[in-house]
Amino acid sequence: MVVVVVAGGTGDLGRLIVDSLLERGQHEVYVFSRRIPEVASTRLSPISGKAYNPIIQTDYSSVEELVRHLTDRNVHTVICTLAIDFESASNAQIQLIRAAEKAASVKRFIPSEFNVDYDLGDDILPYPDKRLHAAARRELEKTNLEFAYIYPGMFMDYYGMPYIETHLRPLPGWFDEASNTVQITGDGNTYCVFSHTKDVARYTALALELDKWPRVLKIIASRLTENQLAAVLEKNLNRKLNIEYGSVEYIRSNRTTLLKPDDPIAAHFPGGAEQLSALMADLGLSMALGAYDFARIEGLDLVKAFEGKTEPPLRIEQLMEMAWKGR
Repeated sequence: MVVVVVAGGTGDLGRLIVDSLLERGQHEVYVFSRRIPEVASTRLSPISGKAYNPIIQTDYSSVEELVRHLTDRNVHTVICTLAIDFESASNAQIQLIRAAEKAASVKRFIPSEFNVDYDLGDDILPYPDKRLHAAARRELEKTNLEFAYIYPGMFMDYYGMPYIETHLRPLPGWFDEASNTVQITGDGNTYCVFSHTKDVARYTALALELDKWPRVLKIIASRLTENQLAAVLEKNLNRKLNIEYGSVEYIRSNRTTLLKPDDPIAAHFPGGAEQLSALMADLGLSMALGAYDFARIEGLDLVKAFEGKTEPPLRIEQLMEMAWKGR
């Protein structure tokens, strides 16, 4: 039993990790948050048996303040789940890493990765904002902390929207239901790893029970090509799909997709449809170029490591059936 802090623990993935840690019931769990919830409930510590307030308000501006929060609560493990998609969030994570290194109680750190290897080159991972994740990696390498990167691949939740429950905010669909069309970058024959967010949270919580962390912790719930995935969708819909293949060379040079310019999801991005289209283009390219197929890279697959000790993860074939069968 140790004391754990989840930075960003009220966010999309963060709250799922907090819930999984609480369900395990082995740790005293705190949350770093910029905002205090209107209704804050206390918890009972499995370590001391005493009630405590789990929410710690911080804006990450002061390393010294972060050190105090970590030290006062004797925090052993820090899990960062901030959305590292802009400079200020990246700076906040770096501040947290520096504070964790200075706090004598902190021994372990999981940075906000939960995707793929952000050190891959542009030939495989053409994603400009990976530099923000790389900055945290370089900062962690300067420390004496034990740290690990968690690779769950693509969140399969996106492939069941809008017909499954999820904490994730929507992205434009891989499948356009109105036109019965699937859009695939490349030839669709590259393998990709998929994991559901609840399983990512569960295996992250389980990872804290490992005596030693390798640098890479993988979560391989499902591994399919996009062509295979389209076939699964066709089976559940019981009809033929229109499949549009986008050229890797064209999309790389234009950073564009077939995204509709009036897509309502674009309103949630500062750069509008242009920014969202570039993001979706980079995502499609990364899948086509193999960034999401890490089944053979070195690292510990948590699904195999905890086989028989926890329920199996949701497979994407199961999710597709839940979301699309008979529609």
